[in-house]
Amino acid sequence: MAAEMKEQVLERLKKCKDLPSPPGVAAQIIDLSSNVNSDIDTLSEVVSMDPVLSAKIIRMANSSLYMRRVETQDVQQAVMMFGWTGTLNIALSFSVVGSIQEGKATGLDHNVFWKRSLATAVACRKLGEVVQYPLREELFLPGLLQDIGMLALDKAIPKVYAGIEDRQQDHKYICVLEKQKLGCDHAVAGEWLLKSWRIPEKITRLIAISHGERVDEFDDLDPKLVKCIRYSGPIADCIYCDEENKNYMDVAEIAEQQFGLDITDFLSLIGKLTEEYQELATLFDVDAGDPKLLQANAENAKQVLLKSMGVV
Repeated sequence: MAAEMKEQVLERLKKCKDLPSPPGVAAQIIDLSSNVNSDIDTLSEVVSMDPVLSAKIIRMANSSLYMRRVETQDVQQAVMMFGWTGTLNIALSFSVVGSIQEGKATGLDHNVFWKRSLATAVACRKLGEVVQYPLREELFLPGLLQDIGMLALDKAIPKVYAGIEDRQQDHKYICVLEKQKLGCDHAVAGEWLLKSWRIPEKITRLIAISHGERVDEFDDLDPKLVKCIRYSGPIADCIYCDEENKNYMDVAEIAEQQFGLDITDFLSLIGKLTEEYQELATLFDVDAGDPKLLQANAENAKQVLLKSMGVV
């Protein structure tokens, strides 16, 4: 029955004429990613065609995430710094967010959606540092797009999110709701959507296993990548959503078991993520919320976790 329901969902997606789609420059970048004859100079030329995208990539290169001593002056320098894969991921991230943010929601609050998406991208990239994955920029785009299937479902089957209101911040609840109504969750829709965009296969596969399911189907994926994508969401929830929807202890346990982070390390991670999230929110034109509230949330996490240790 579940398989039959899943096929019905995919049919609804195929018939929907109003699904989110990548803008022109993003489509050109996707084409380059599948062309074996493409080179980094061609990628620089395509990025340079979009002044807004170029400016954001340069700002990204000069952000505190990279702490470069020499300021990046132009797109060519930024592309050389990020490399082919890094530039591809970053350029697509900016292009897709800029385009899809303008779409109208049916049952979803788009502001909440993009807050979590950006927080997850930041967390996914940061976890790449923790596991010492050499190409951390590879993790930003799949982190950012791992819930993109929600936007597709919201267009194709509007009633699925009707009435969720404040519970949109409860990601576990959303996944359970989707499975009850549709027989599958938005990871399935996200994988299908990104395949229709012709996004690189590695990214669509990471989206497919982002909720910890179907991992056995893609056992050739780097375990470090799989770990980062699977656990970036729960960690992101610690920094972006309202206090009552957070479970710091469970996430701290994940951080220790999966990434070897003790409470002190985990608190340090939350602090760094909060800072990077705020900085990148400005670059992506995402409303991250009140900076004072975000800092207060980080401090609350500290108090809760230290209390659990009997320190306060």
